[in-house]
Amino acid sequence: MQFLHRRISAAVWELIVLLVVAIIFATVYRIYFSRAVALTQVCERIEIIQNGETADMFAKLTGDAAEAFQTINRICEIRRPLH
Repeated sequence: MQFLHRRISAAVWELIVLLVVAIIFATVYRIYFSRAVALTQVCERIEIIQNGETADMFAKLTGDAAEAFQTINRICEIRRPLH
């Protein structure tokens, strides 16, 4: 009877450990996935703005603003998937 009790406890502990690992994996994946989706949406929106009616405004930017948009464009180029 003692052997059966220990065996059941081991199975329960294995399930608990497996559940904890699955929760950790799902959390990490969800955090990464949500950030990737958010970055993709931001890049798409900036591309629409830069190529829309306000495109000439971006061409006239100088100083820190121009540097910021160049940095954003570089980040979006790295993030953009290759087809």
